[in-house]
Amino acid sequence: MAGLEREKDGLGYRLALGGIKGIMRILVLIVLVVILIFIGRRSYELGYEVFHEKPVDSGEGRAVTVTITDDMSVRQIGRLLNANGLLTESPTAFMIQEIISEYHGKILPGTYTLRTSMTADEMFPILAQADKEGQRDNGALTSSVSSSSGSQPTESTSVSGEPAEGTSSSETQP
Repeated sequence: MAGLEREKDGLGYRLALGGIKGIMRILVLIVLVVILIFIGRRSYELGYEVFHEKPVDSGEGRAVTVTITDDMSVRQIGRLLNANGLLTESPTAFMIQEIISEYHGKILPGTYTLRTSMTADEMFPILAQADKEGQRDNGALTSSVSSSSGSQPTESTSVSGEPAEGTSSSETQP
């Protein structure tokens, strides 16, 4: 037994233990660097989406009707707009844009006709009904952006996926 205790006190044992600790430290540092790179990359991408927004379509775009209910969060509204082809950015980017805009907390429920040529910043005044183009229709405020040529198709979708009120099912895309 005395021989085993002497080996533990020896230089070789301490070097081996120190080597294992050193390898573990290096692995922890590598993992931390990878995590920081991932976080930095995602932060950059999100910042780019927030501050360099682009419309889905150029030119006039197509009209899409969406219905926002009073129980929807801003992120859910972003998902709805994204699912209907009105936004290219993520719902999180839409939520951040809403927070830093002058329309924070001012989005109101209703049925809205928006265009794929609009950016989120152009949609906020309509969704907050600050553009004064809305009109009351059966208790819901409808804001619309009309087409000058009138030849653009209109898609209508509500939160539940049903056609919005006043539209036919032939106008709705799945």
